Amino acid sequence: MKKISLILAFALMVSVANAWNKSADEGVVILAKMHLSVDAMNLLNEHLGESYANDVEYLYALEKKNTAKHSKEIHYLHLDSNLKPTKVAGEDALAGIESALDIVRNRTSYSKGEVVKALRTIVNLICDMHNFGRVRIEGIAHSQQEFKFDCFAGDIGKRKKSTPVSWSKFWNAYAGWHTGFSGDLWAEDMELCLGARREELSAGGLNEWATQIGEKATELYGRINPEYVMTRRERNELEELNYEMMARAGYRLAVLLNEAVN
Repeated sequence: MKKISLILAFALMVSVANAWNKSADEGVVILAKMHLSVDAMNLLNEHLGESYANDVEYLYALEKKNTAKHSKEIHYLHLDSNLKPTKVAGEDALAGIESALDIVRNRTSYSKGEVVKALRTIVNLICDMHNFGRVRIEGIAHSQQEFKFDCFAGDIGKRKKSTPVSWSKFWNAYAGWHTGFSGDLWAEDMELCLGARREELSAGGLNEWATQIGEKATELYGRINPEYVMTRRERNELEELNYEMMARAGYRLAVLLNEAVN
């Protein structure tokens, strides 16, 4: 039991670059691919190929090379106090997705390289905006910056052990628990468990999705704050929510690509 608690504590503190992690983000793309139209599938295959390992790390790779023209805020969904998207160009996930979609829609006016960049940007940011660690809401102070709270990390004898964890790393850690999952396994698992709800999970459009995410994030921020101590039960329940958000990202990515291509 002590060994398990130490592994869990480590998982909660692991920092990953992607919205969830590389394989989980690949799973989102592969899940979307299961529901693409023929034309959208052809476009994705032509521009991104069969592997998405580099695609899901695209924006972070630019930042590491210091060639990104955007701020780190592009990885965040920004909402006003009424949960409406603010869409500041270069500093917001939704604005970045919309700009990239415009390139895909008008792809005959752009080079293949520019379309590849646009597709990669959409992939990266659809994952980001569905991760609760990347939601900023006006009027909720602790949503504007990284904060830590205490989270259950295991049992040591009769003593409960908790560990401080940052908000973003908490959400990233769920995907990190599934160390043996490839992108294909993530996609198959999500399709098996949530495929029957695909139309429900993908209904609406970008603005509506953003508000839906904001509504749930507001509820989460309302009870999880720097003074909070999370129980094991709540931690486990929120894993199911995080898993659903991954599926939403995949199904919604398919909707966006189908609409942009057709």
